[in-house]
Amino acid sequence: MKKQGVLLIVLSLLTINVFAQETYLDIVLNYTPTSMSFGSNNDAIKDFKKGYWGLQAGASLQMGITDHFSIVPELYFVMKGTKLNANNPLTYQETRIRFNTLDMPVLARLHLCDLYFNAGPVISYNIGGRVKTEGTETLEPKITKMSFGTSSLTYSRWDAGLQFGLGYEIQLKKSRLVVDFRYHYGMVDMGNGTELYNRYFNMNILLAKKWKKNPLSKAKTKDLALWETVDNHPFAAQGN
Repeated sequence: MKKQGVLLIVLSLLTINVFAQETYLDIVLNYTPTSMSFGSNNDAIKDFKKGYWGLQAGASLQMGITDHFSIVPELYFVMKGTKLNANNPLTYQETRIRFNTLDMPVLARLHLCDLYFNAGPVISYNIGGRVKTEGTETLEPKITKMSFGTSSLTYSRWDAGLQFGLGYEIQLKKSRLVVDFRYHYGMVDMGNGTELYNRYFNMNILLAKKWKKNPLSKAKTKDLALWETVDNHPFAAQGN
């Protein structure tokens, strides 16, 4: 009986994917607002700050592990930044800051019926960017291409932080519709000492079809066959 118990425990662990969440590949194509935090200057500047609307495009792969849990790696390009109105205490001119970024989140997803919760780290790589200032009566308009490095006159090439939020799935006949709400909390000072952080809330609406094969559930058929073997094993017969 001890051997039978150990065998059943092992097989239970092996067959965790039998009732796994299904796998979906979501194509992300969105026009979304982002914003930035100015650290200790954020309170002084918040009345002059507005979100920056930009393109977000890429893919999100939900890989089911259990009935209530999945891993979601993502990769997408996003234009992110912020806008400062004229007479702000930092630049005094109307200013637009924009980063062209590759975001690479890896999220843990907890499913509760059609509702889910996300959380996980994100690494970002800045491909390029610019700072655009509008002209005034005494100053000419100017567009400055960002330089990346580690000095105080450059911007950070890399960013890292956390993403977390929730979403709701609407199951359709051959696909699903998802409404995803998420907050991006950047931890790296993008201004190398000037206190400039990517921190924003956005919403995505995604339409996706099921993935043909779950990369985390390849052994599903073998596991089921193994259970059938156990049911017909002499140990199981003795237990009955």
